[in-house]
Amino acid sequence: MNQQDLEFFGDFRPAWKAFAVYFFGVFIFLVGPILNPQALISPALGQLLASLFLAFILIKRLGCRYRVDPATVTTELTLPTRQVKTAPIAAIRRIDLRRGASQRLLGVAHVHLYLEGSEAPAVKLFGVPRPEAFRQLLLDLGASDQRVFGAWRK
Repeated sequence: MNQQDLEFFGDFRPAWKAFAVYFFGVFIFLVGPILNPQALISPALGQLLASLFLAFILIKRLGCRYRVDPATVTTELTLPTRQVKTAPIAAIRRIDLRRGASQRLLGVAHVHLYLEGSEAPAVKLFGVPRPEAFRQLLLDLGASDQRVFGAWRK
């Protein structure tokens, strides 16, 4: 087990890089109506939509906190309501890294953790930086990973 990874993932938030697509949307909504006055949306509506995207980014980034200790993985969501989900590492049977092409390029992933006897993910982590190191840390701490390949994963 790598002690530096345990310290890094001990208490973290979603990576800023995970919001790259949303930042691109902010840019498009702000600049698009200015560059093309005949756009389907007005500059005022573009600013409103960009502001909503920025609000989402801040709420998601600041409202999520993830913790890993030698026995558990905990997610804490504080907005709009406080929710805490904990998964014992020994009960984790599948670690699913979900990432598109842009997320692979940026080195982030959404991680779904499945517990023994469960078909649905027990814990979902948004925008985990260094996802392969995260998976390896969980495996080193005692989780198992039943790999599923193809489009038919659940």
